[in-house]
Amino acid sequence: MIPKIHAKGHSFRGVAQYVLHDKDRADTDDRVAWFETRNLATDDANVAWRVMAATAMNQDLLKEAAGIKKTGRKSSAHVLHYTLSWHADEAEGLTRDEMLRAVEGSLEALGRSPTDDREGQLASEHQALIVCHNDEPQPHVHVIVNRVHPEHGVMLPRQTTGLPCPVGQSGTKRNAATCSASSG
Repeated sequence: MIPKIHAKGHSFRGVAQYVLHDKDRADTDDRVAWFETRNLATDDANVAWRVMAATAMNQDLLKEAAGIKKTGRKSSAHVLHYTLSWHADEAEGLTRDEMLRAVEGSLEALGRSPTDDREGQLASEHQALIVCHNDEPQPHVHVIVNRVHPEHGVMLPRQTTGLPCPVGQSGTKRNAATCSASSG
């Protein structure tokens, strides 16, 4: 598995339009094999990204309701988008369950501190939209994470070093959710 973290974004609509539709064809979605949501009260992908955007827009209200001060550096980069890809040779036999286990492992890894044993805020606690594409020889899933926590409004940390497998290096086993922390 090869993870690739894309530049942080500001638009859930923009990234959703990209992953939920065919390239250069906003009216078709032939390349979407399947999708799932996490920490959202809907299984409709088009509703999911709108809920994620609304959560991000209401960050200050969420913080206030949770009794958290509105201090700290402000950021409008609420969108975390990354891709997990497998080699084309692994396409045959790679199951949806295996891909979802890898996604779950990556969501658990994001937010962990690479320098100590304490757990930080985990991406697995945040809203996420997972979209599998079938338009390339290599199997791959896109994961869109709302960096704003849906309960207390605190942002997922900026660092993306929580994915132990650096971009461009793959794990040794197809079923491995993430590479070992010592790789790379």
